[in-house]
Amino acid sequence: MNHSKNKGPKKAIGIDIGGTKIEASVVSNSGEVLKTIRRPTIKNDKGLFELIHTIVDEIRQGEDILGAGFSIPGSLDPQTKKLRNAPNSPEINGTDFFCRIEQSFTLPVRIENDANCLALSEHHFGAAKGCDNVVGIIMGTGVGGGVITQGRLLHSHRGLAPEVGHTIIDVNGRPCLCGNRGCVEAYLSGPSLLKRYHEAGGNRAVNSAKDLFGLEGDQHARFILDETLVLFDRFMAALTSMYDPEIIVLGGGLSLQDVYYGRGRQIAKYVFGSNDAPVIKKAKLGDASGKLGAAALFF
Repeated sequence: MNHSKNKGPKKAIGIDIGGTKIEASVVSNSGEVLKTIRRPTIKNDKGLFELIHTIVDEIRQGEDILGAGFSIPGSLDPQTKKLRNAPNSPEINGTDFFCRIEQSFTLPVRIENDANCLALSEHHFGAAKGCDNVVGIIMGTGVGGGVITQGRLLHSHRGLAPEVGHTIIDVNGRPCLCGNRGCVEAYLSGPSLLKRYHEAGGNRAVNSAKDLFGLEGDQHARFILDETLVLFDRFMAALTSMYDPEIIVLGGGLSLQDVYYGRGRQIAKYVFGSNDAPVIKKAKLGDASGKLGAAALFF
């Protein structure tokens, strides 16, 4: 009898569906990336469907695979199975694209929001390894979050939670792309930082939010960043009050800025029922968090 399938690490395919590229990897249960394929995202439903099948067929050749996990923008409506809240993927947003993917594959398929995949990847392989209560936050073009409590990924009745970027922090505040006003995303995302800087009279030649953090002596940048850090502290405190995590892990482009770390004392001022705050760390896995978290759905 051949027992070869029981030997060696367990492996799954993790697939990150991005606005510009699709990246798929065979990942072991220790987090080792064994094989990777990248392709530009095709901007139509039929072409994208065929491309995903081609990538998976190619990358699974010769591999004993538990299944294919997908890290996706937005989320699936558990009732209709349609993709929602994915403005960066207009070709499949509002469609049953991933329902068709599930039905057409010959191996198990699991699908999860990209912020949830960040939390999973850091929990299994990264900065939050060994922690059972984790909040993962993506701070970039938008603000998203994933929560692991008692070692399990948080899921909700309508599949929406935790939409932390659309927690309202000012009912009369700035308009958000979601249609509400005063959302966290309207203040702490990269585009919102840059827009607020320009509105305050800042240099129009500055066209990236990350550049604001290096503008020594720019009073407009200093004002916006000071305001942003106060809002960030309150946001971290709110997450602490809601989920009581051991650790909050920050990913996304803005997470690379050192000013967001070592702020436990400032955050603790706003935390309910406690005099301290959870440790906040940078995500270790960078752009690989989506595919690693997607693969970890099988571990």
